[in-house]
Amino acid sequence: MISPKYLIYHDLIGFKVYAKAKFKKTNEGFLDIGSIIDDTQNLLITIKNHEMKKYIKKDYIFRFVLKEGMLEVDGINIIGIPENRLRSLKKKKWLKK
Repeated sequence: MISPKYLIYHDLIGFKVYAKAKFKKTNEGFLDIGSIIDDTQNLLITIKNHEMKKYIKKDYIFRFVLKEGMLEVDGINIIGIPENRLRSLKKKKWLKK
């Protein structure tokens, strides 16, 4: 089980996610964009109803569905290669000791 506090440092593949564009003038709510099938440095690739779509991380606010509820994350916080995000978590824990 992944703690919501550390979600942004983990691999995001498999999570059900909702997204809302940051820069649209209309106040749309969060849209169900499906499940994440790939996480690259700048993109989240999702699938819903056998249709794949790509979302640029910095342009969206994402809501991840967890067992405890939902976690809202600004896409800027998850930019980067997933392996490097995990390394940065290890460095933060090491520096606090």
